[in-house]
Amino acid sequence: MTKMILIALCLATSCFFLNSCSNSNDEGGDTRVTPAKVFTIDTSIKYQTITGFGGANRMWTSENLSTSEVQNIFGTADTELGLTIFRERIPPVQADWTIMLPTLKAVQAKGIKILASPWSPPANLKSNNDLVGGHLLPENYEAYKNHLNDYISFMANNGVTIYAISIQNEPDIQVSYESCDWTATQMADYIKAYGSQINAKIVAPESFKFDQSYVNALFNDTEVINNLDIVGGHIYGSGLDFISKAEQNDKEIWMTEYLLNLNTGNAGAPAWSLYGEDIIWNETLTMLETIHKAMDFNWNAYIWWYIKRYYSFIGDGTQGTESGKILKRGYAFSHFSKYVRPGYVRVQVNNEDNVDLKVTAYESNTEIVIEILNTSSLNTDKVQFKVPSMSSAMAYQSTLEKNREPIALTTNTDNVQFSFVPKKSITTVIVKK
Repeated sequence: MTKMILIALCLATSCFFLNSCSNSNDEGGDTRVTPAKVFTIDTSIKYQTITGFGGANRMWTSENLSTSEVQNIFGTADTELGLTIFRERIPPVQADWTIMLPTLKAVQAKGIKILASPWSPPANLKSNNDLVGGHLLPENYEAYKNHLNDYISFMANNGVTIYAISIQNEPDIQVSYESCDWTATQMADYIKAYGSQINAKIVAPESFKFDQSYVNALFNDTEVINNLDIVGGHIYGSGLDFISKAEQNDKEIWMTEYLLNLNTGNAGAPAWSLYGEDIIWNETLTMLETIHKAMDFNWNAYIWWYIKRYYSFIGDGTQGTESGKILKRGYAFSHFSKYVRPGYVRVQVNNEDNVDLKVTAYESNTEIVIEILNTSSLNTDKVQFKVPSMSSAMAYQSTLEKNREPIALTTNTDNVQFSFVPKKSITTVIVKK
């Protein structure tokens, strides 16, 4: 018989146990208990295997991460964030490759997967002989393959393994900074000719909005398909959806860049430090919702933009942040990065009462992790989760007032239930088998 785990959460003066949450009729004094809304975790229905959750740093003028920052970001202790993927830029000029080494070596020592993305090939290989815009000349395709392999070899010789390498960051948008334009046909031709000769997993196309037509163009040729390992893309403006061609061809799907910063990067915008914590938290919930959707669309990895920035996971010393200190957004992201580990498999969640909560669940050999996101302005009362088996359970919660704080639980062999899920919150439940 399927076990049900009962988790009772109490906030402030709210009731903790269900039997103390009854409704009374003033005239007759009768007592009624409102039935809990039920979610059932069905581990027999499995979806994608999780590769990890990560972020980027050490771009252009951004500084190397310190030893303590690397520990806080990639460690898994109680106060740490548990990221498992690190994205970095491939400088087009070889003399700059050594600049990356301190951070990459520290990240490598933590066993983290490294994704390297080029913003531009060397200028002399391009149509305009410039690092901004232009396109890679077909006669220089082999030279660019050598450039990427030289980078991989340089890092390997310095103790750093490049797990995956992108062909081009955002090939489908014209910008005024380091960049290179690629049509989908050019990208497919390049991967067909040289993808098998590059000494790391190949990520493409890294479209700025995960353009499905661009992605689909890479799946029209068997040789391109065989040479492509990971379908990667960004979600600026759009792109959160099923990537059916990738799934049909058994390719991993990675979201490799996204940021939200209340548009403070735009000219004339108010400074980040002028916004209240409630406004920042609302935007953080938007970030969490994109993670939830990415997982629900069977994506394997989610990689944020800068790890160390005033709007990100640890402060950079600007906009009122303390350099190196973990920020609320970091704790929020870590509900996924710390608890949903590489190799976990997403499993089915049946929302039996059509409750307006966003829930995903993940299974390993030893536990089931449930992520519960409530983006509404209302608490959701009496929510119950059924799971196949349980020896113990624990939960952590972030709200406007809390940063991934442990929540007291009551469990028995029959069920687990929240007295309520707070408004604008994320809660992680870890069920030990």
